[in-house]
Amino acid sequence: MKISYFSKIVSLIIIGILSTSCDYVYKQKTDANIYLPMGKDSDGCMRYRLKTTEQMSVQVILYKTIDGSYTPNKKMSLCSF
Repeated sequence: MKISYFSKIVSLIIIGILSTSCDYVYKQKTDANIYLPMGKDSDGCMRYRLKTTEQMSVQVILYKTIDGSYTPNKKMSLCSF
């Protein structure tokens, strides 16, 4: 069974698009920071610790802020409001 020239070209274009799009997905950098909850302190504020997946990190108690970021300063956290 013979495949036409046009079908071959379309097949090669589709394979090329799929291979380059999959390559892009695998090269994307993922967020290496994971914030693990440690429980609440004596004031009832939730504490977190940072765990990186790529390298060792310093163990610091962190608190979550209003905008969703993390800070070691308890006065800037959700708990102070």
